Amino acid sequence: MKAKILAAGVAAYYLCCILLLVGATAIRAEEIVIDMRDFLDGDLVVDGFDLNNKTRLNIYAIGAELEHSNDLYAGAWILDAKTREPVWVMNEEETRRYNRSENIREYEDEISLPAGRYEAYYYAGQPFYFDGNIQIDDLGEAIELLSKIFDEDKHRRYDYDIEDYEELMFQVKAPDGSFEKFNPVSEIDENMIVDFSKPEDDFYEKKGFTLKKEMTLKIIAIGEYSTGDRVFVDFGWIYDANSRKKVWQMDKWNTYWAGGGRKNRAIVDDITLPKGNYVACFVTDDSHSFGEWNVLPPYDPLHYGMIIYSENKDDLNNVEAFVDNYKEPVVIKINRVRNGQYKYKGFTLGKETDLHIVALGEYGYSDEFVDYGWIEDVDEGEIVWEMTEDNTEHAGGSAKNRKFDGIITLPPGNYMANYVTDDSHAYRRWNDTAPLEQKMWGITVYGVGKDFDSTSVKTFDELPTGGNVLVSLTGIGDDEEARQSFTLDKSQKVRINALGEGRDGEMFDFGWIENNDTDEIIWEMTYRKTRHAGGDKKNRMVDTRIYLDKGDYTVYYITDGSHSFPEFNTSRPDNPQKWGITITRE
Repeated sequence: MKAKILAAGVAAYYLCCILLLVGATAIRAEEIVIDMRDFLDGDLVVDGFDLNNKTRLNIYAIGAELEHSNDLYAGAWILDAKTREPVWVMNEEETRRYNRSENIREYEDEISLPAGRYEAYYYAGQPFYFDGNIQIDDLGEAIELLSKIFDEDKHRRYDYDIEDYEELMFQVKAPDGSFEKFNPVSEIDENMIVDFSKPEDDFYEKKGFTLKKEMTLKIIAIGEYSTGDRVFVDFGWIYDANSRKKVWQMDKWNTYWAGGGRKNRAIVDDITLPKGNYVACFVTDDSHSFGEWNVLPPYDPLHYGMIIYSENKDDLNNVEAFVDNYKEPVVIKINRVRNGQYKYKGFTLGKETDLHIVALGEYGYSDEFVDYGWIEDVDEGEIVWEMTEDNTEHAGGSAKNRKFDGIITLPPGNYMANYVTDDSHAYRRWNDTAPLEQKMWGITVYGVGKDFDSTSVKTFDELPTGGNVLVSLTGIGDDEEARQSFTLDKSQKVRINALGEGRDGEMFDFGWIENNDTDEIIWEMTYRKTRHAGGDKKNRMVDTRIYLDKGDYTVYYITDGSHSFPEFNTSRPDNPQKWGITITRE
């Protein structure tokens, strides 16, 4: 019996030794995959690894969170290199306080990842940024936050010491032999057609390419969307070089949150394009670009910007470089417009025509344009196109710089292109960051395509004789007395459209019609004849029809010393350019 007990004890002893030896071997077999530390303010560090099989990874990371927020300003994440989607992200909820620190957080756990290629990132940002997620509980915290925002210390480190950065780290371990390393930054995608990745501030580039046949292309694009201004300020697009029409563009609706700061937006898209010539473009404003993040970068920072490539390497034989030397024929050019100007130019279309319009202007803080362009059918007295918030996009520079770039189709007729500016922020007198295409401030109308028939278009400075328009006294400014005469060779009905200023039963900007033979006033714009014209209540309008006898007439329009086109001192009317009076034949 004792012999059996002794034998069992010896067996147990050797079994323990074997287990300890196996355990020690297992510990020794674990190898460091990622080791990131010794960060400086603003560092973005990336490393890559391939997993041969499904693997358990041990992760240990130390990051830091913002004051008055649960967001981390320094932290780590792992990205699937193929899908470009994060597979693990360090967040505040899964971390714990590190050494009783108020802001330093640590994470320690295991995760399991399938075989594949991965990229590991660590970003050490500044201890303060504002991205719409600041939490303030009382007035004292609000005052404290404001004092720190306006601190003269450029780095604004709050109560955090520079030693905080010495604590930050990111380490990943895996079993020996389960992985291979690679450098994501040095890899070159041989299937690339366009590469606008990692752009700097104030970036604006174009690249043309020719498709010899219909092809499906892959696009990865990450940009910046300004929620407050409701515009993209870093974004890309593609247009057909022959028709000048956009065939693809980043917008709020086809993009999604890209991780990091809430203004980071991304799209991974497939686009099928027919045979033809194309131009890809990407633009950034003066902040929050690659390496100069003013909030947390996106999860896929190496693809900030835009790339276009083919997933099928053989298809690259059907792609060639293209240089866009085509110069569109100019129909109307009203650009380099300065402060306080109103300019116009007319054109006649002999047949239905496609027109390419490029117009840059200023969208004011009162949610309306203050520098803008429009086109009017002078025969019908109707606006056929105008700049709006919905049909324009960011023009680079200040968020209030807006741009229309598109194709419209107009039937035969007489048209007037108009452009007006207020007293600030125009060509050579910018009160904020200028747009990318400064010289294009205004409106330019081009003929579309190489088949454009220039012989069917004529231009004019003043309205052509004949037609339905009898009188056009519009765009009237302060302290003006305008007049225009007309003759009717037969008695007929005319339409009067007038816009002016009135209040409390009295008109201050108004018009009237006199019979030249009798000197009688046969029609006058009185307050009782008008109705609200949009904007401020004092904006009044009349749209009526009267019968006039054969004869000679003179139309008058007068204004007082304030609130007229284009310098309205309160909210402008719906059609401010019509401030004045227009008379047309019925």
